[in-house]
Formats: sequence, C-alpha cells, structure tokens
Amino acid sequence: MSDPPRDPAPEIVGRQIAAAIARHRDQVAFVRLVAAELPPKEQPAWLAVADKRATGDVARGTATASASLGPWIPLVASTAGDPRLPARILDTAGQLPEAPEARWQLFAYPLALVVFALGLLGLLSATVLTVFEKLFKEFGMQLPLITRAALAIRPFMASVWGPLVLAAGLVIVARWLLARWSAGGSAITAAFTRSLARLVAADVPTDEAIAIAEQVVHARPLDLAAPRRPLTYAGAVALDFAPRPAAILLDAVAACHEDRRRGSISVGQWFFGPAVIVTVGLLVGFVALALFLPLLNLVGALS
Repeated sequence: MSDPPRDPAPEIVGRQIAAAIARHRDQVAFVRLVAAELPPKEQPAWLAVADKRATGDVARGTATASASLGPWIPLVASTAGDPRLPARILDTAGQLPEAPEARWQLFAYPLALVVFALGLLGLLSATVLTVFEKLFKEFGMQLPLITRAALAIRPFMASVWGPLVLAAGLVIVARWLLARWSAGGSAITAAFTRSLARLVAADVPTDEAIAIAEQVVHARPLDLAAPRRPLTYAGAVALDFAPRPAAILLDAVAACHEDRRRGSISVGQWFFGPAVIVTVGLLVGFVALALFLPLLNLVGALS
C-alpha cells in the first residue's frame, strides 16, 4: 500500500521562518514595541515572534508560527535591511483578526428575541392556553382550525424540553451560518488573500506562498488548479501575472472581501433583528386570535 501524500506546508513554513529569523534579528525591539500597543489577546503571538528572533531558535519559532503565522508574514516577505519592513509590521498589526464574539453579534440580538419568544409562548401555554382549553371543553364549543392548531402545540410548548431543544437547534443553525455564509468566511478569505499578496510581492514561489498563506488562516491544503475558498478564482487568476502586478490584484481582491464582510454584518444587523421582531409579533397575534376567535363566535351566536 502506497503512503499518503505528505503535506509540504510545515517544511515550507519551517524553511521560511528560519530565513526570516536569520535576516531580521535587528527588529526585535521594534516588534516588542508594537506588541505592547496591541490588545492583550494579541500580544503573546507578537512577543513570541520577538523572543524566537532574539534567541535564533528556529524549531520553537516554527512551532509558534504553526499556531499563529500572521505576525511572521512581514518578516518572510521582506529582505534583509528592507526599509519597508517596519511599515509592513505596523500594517499587519493593525489588521487584527476578527474576534469570534464580534461575529456572534450578528446573531446575538435575533437569538435573544427568539429565546424570549419561546419563553413567552411557553408561559402562555402553561397558563393562559390551559385555562382557555378547559373553558372550551366545558362549553363544548366547535373550535376553528387556528384554535385547534394552538391547542395542539400547547403540550410541546408547555414542557421545558421542547423549547430548549428548539433553542439549541437555532443556535446550531446560527453557528452553521457563521461558518458558511456570514462575514466570517469573507474575513478568512481576505486575510488569506492579503497574506498571499505580501508573499508574492516578495518573490516567494507561488506554491510556497499558497502553502504559507493557508497556514495563516488554518485552511486545508489548497490546489491552484482547482481553487476553493479561501483561494478564490480571482486570486488564482491574479497569480498568472508577474509578482508585483499579482500582488496589486490580490490586494484588490482582499479589499473586496473585506467590503463584503462589512456589508454582510450591516445587512444582517438590518434584516435579522426586524425580521425576528415581526415573527414574535405574529406568534403573539396567532395565540391571541386563536384564543379569542371562538369567544367572538360565541358572543355572535348568543346575540
């Protein structure tokens, strides 16, 4: 049986990290200053870069890069004594990764409204619907379809497990949307494409640049012949050009995905909140109509 193909990415990353450490030992103090200005969650990765460059420890530098490769990209993409290196370090430090809690803000408000609606329906089912159901049975009333439907879901909503299972399902759907549709996908594609642009501009071979950029966003191995996210078709076509024009095109592709991420958040915040509010209003109106329609029919018949 033939051995499975070996992933060359770790070897490529290790070679590039070793070269970067050898070239840029003089930038340790500057990286420490940049790290001091970053949020606490982002400081350890940058301080690790400074420590491994100061000690020249290639093995540990490669290990830290496997966990957080982003801070190494300016060093890999710059030659020794490159005057643009400080600007590249500052630019990379300014593009902080999107926090998961920031992406959750897109769905936090709608999910809170849904949970409130489920709680409200559960409370109505356990109290008001029970009283009205006894009243309808005592009078022997012929109930309309909408009332029969409301009374049919009463046992489910009156239990504790029903709403909990439904809420858990909504959370799972929200997480799936975050991974597949939301701004998070565009943010990952933008980070990958931006890193790829920096590496291509530094004349890093295309295959190695893709392997390193995919490690930045922890993506599965990518194939230039069959592009898939985060390597888009536009990014693959840009790589057909010379390094400098390709880097410019890749930066433009990354900017488009960043705009798409911001647009997704704006549209989501504009749409999901009002949509859920309307849904909650329809649910409350459904219960109210289901309960009072038989009473109105009864009053009409008596009059």
